[in-house]
Amino acid sequence: MQVKSLYADPVVAEIHDVRRRLLESSGGDVAEFRRQLRERERVSGRKIVSGPLKRRSEKQDAEAEQ
Repeated sequence: MQVKSLYADPVVAEIHDVRRRLLESSGGDVAEFRRQLRERERVSGRKIVSGPLKRRSEKQDAEAEQ
């Protein structure tokens, strides 16, 4: 489904195009796309890191800004 925008943003258009092509590769099935993605991750040999983000305290944020 194409949505008309108030202005044309080439970056957003590219993101939408990539998303459309990725979903087409799995027949439009998001669950199948996720299965294919996990398989590509598995065979890549790269370390896949997942889990909750570590939150920094306000003190750590202030120290990082210095």
